[in-house]
Amino acid sequence: MTGFVWIASYPRSGNTWLRLLDPGQAHARDAHAHFAPNASQRSDIEEALDVETGDLTPAELEALRPVAYRTLAARSRRPLFRKVHDACIDTAAGTPLFPPHATLATLYMVRDPRDVAVSWAHFAGVGLEEAVRFLCDARATLRPAAGRPPLDMPQRLLCWSGHVRSWRDAPGRRCCLLRYEDMAADPAAILGRAAAHAGIAATAETLDRAVATTRFETLRAHEARQGFDGGQSAGALFFRSGRAGGWRAVLPPALEARIVAAHGPAMQALGYLADAGERPC
Repeated sequence: MTGFVWIASYPRSGNTWLRLLDPGQAHARDAHAHFAPNASQRSDIEEALDVETGDLTPAELEALRPVAYRTLAARSRRPLFRKVHDACIDTAAGTPLFPPHATLATLYMVRDPRDVAVSWAHFAGVGLEEAVRFLCDARATLRPAAGRPPLDMPQRLLCWSGHVRSWRDAPGRRCCLLRYEDMAADPAAILGRAAAHAGIAATAETLDRAVATTRFETLRAHEARQGFDGGQSAGALFFRSGRAGGWRAVLPPALEARIVAAHGPAMQALGYLADAGERPC
């Protein structure tokens, strides 16, 4: 059976950890060339549909994405893995951006949005208030950083909880939701669960190797030695701290309250709050 395995997350939620669960067993030194390239890359459209994308508008590009995914799925003789930051939404024409019939499985990594806000502030080189505003913006879109070649298309995110709902409730095959915090606490168990859902054969030995490869300290050491360009702002680390709950030391109470007010129900459902009121974004 052919089709796509989407490795999805809101930005700064641990997606890269799962992208290193390579059926070919890539190593940390290959961390930016792993087996799951970005679903937003223009090259998928160009390869599938034999078109030049340079002069197309964002709306035209978005309309072509589901066509390209269906075409690539039909041609492929093996599962296709893609990293995704887009929300699981429809195009302007009402077509699912990620076609259910071209989908084999979805792995969705979720992280406490308070930690996401802190991580995004460092990654994007913005203040904490701007980062929180971004997480609460239903029109938020991820775009290539200024000065970088536009190899990827704009990615519509919605707000943080809108992003979570879009993937959790997507039609088609069931989404396997994985928490960043559980991955940090027991990586072997979470990687094993992810591999099983994605149809990746994983023995105890291969899981041990994957755990060793994906330890945060290993990734940080690799970045210190050789660098790692994940689109972060100049001078920022891609693998910064990796700790769960680090927001408590740096996020002002007023900004935490804004996040909870906007995303409380989703946070509560995911175990990030003991209690929260209904305040959808």
